[in-house]
Amino acid sequence: MNPFTPSSTRLCWLILVLLHGAFTESLWAQEVWSGRKLSQEVGIDQRLDEQLPLDTEFQDESGQTVRLGDYFRGKPVVLSFVYFRCPMLCSQVMQGMLKASQAVPQQLGRDYEAISISIDPDETPAMAAAKKKTYVSKYRRSGADQGWHFLTGDEPAIQRVADAAGFRYRHDPQTDQYAHASGILIITPEGRISRYFYGIDYSPSDLRLGLTESSEGRIGSLADRVLLLCYHYDPKTGRYGFVIDSALRTAGLMTVLVLGGFLTIMFRREAQRGMLVPAKAQSASPGEFADEQ
Repeated sequence: MNPFTPSSTRLCWLILVLLHGAFTESLWAQEVWSGRKLSQEVGIDQRLDEQLPLDTEFQDESGQTVRLGDYFRGKPVVLSFVYFRCPMLCSQVMQGMLKASQAVPQQLGRDYEAISISIDPDETPAMAAAKKKTYVSKYRRSGADQGWHFLTGDEPAIQRVADAAGFRYRHDPQTDQYAHASGILIITPEGRISRYFYGIDYSPSDLRLGLTESSEGRIGSLADRVLLLCYHYDPKTGRYGFVIDSALRTAGLMTVLVLGGFLTIMFRREAQRGMLVPAKAQSASPGEFADEQ
């Protein structure tokens, strides 16, 4: 006698479907929770005007011990957190930074410095040197070799600077990769955080204005300083935006000044005409008036 009747077979299939659905839902919920947890652990918290710990020690591309403050020499600094063996995102961050740097009038090494800190404590100065060689050659302008610095360090040093900058990242031991956000920071010559730019594509105008502002007007053209009167930095978007109210006030003031000047000129002309008419009348002879009559 076959124990698996049609009804019992259907019941078995129903149980399997329910178990599969429960298992799939559990995995999905676990994945959603993992994603939420990851979003809480990874990101960028803006800490404008925060002082970076300039006494933190790293190793440069040649393996020499340096302090972060060694690269703050009266110029603004563009700071990025990456790791050199990153399969995708870090290269896009540095490529975006390179592209924007090529498009601004300020020259890397002469007008500002750039620092790329590896968040992977296992990476070596040799890896930093190889990465530097790649991007210095792509910059195609003089000064990059002395102006763009690729640093490695131990976990406490990396974490100390990352915490001050509000840069949160996490290592995934299963893939041996780092989950991290993308963006660059502009630091003042004194080591205080001035600006955050998010993503992997950075506007050259934003970078130019950010460097000009962070250096207190000592870098950039007069046009940049004038633009800073009409543009402001929005911390929420990490970009410069046009201030409508300021523009309207400026336009209104200019309109009043132009109208005032125009009316002043017209009143003066009318006054001069009024003075000329009586003078002409007095100079006419009595005979002329008799002829007119």
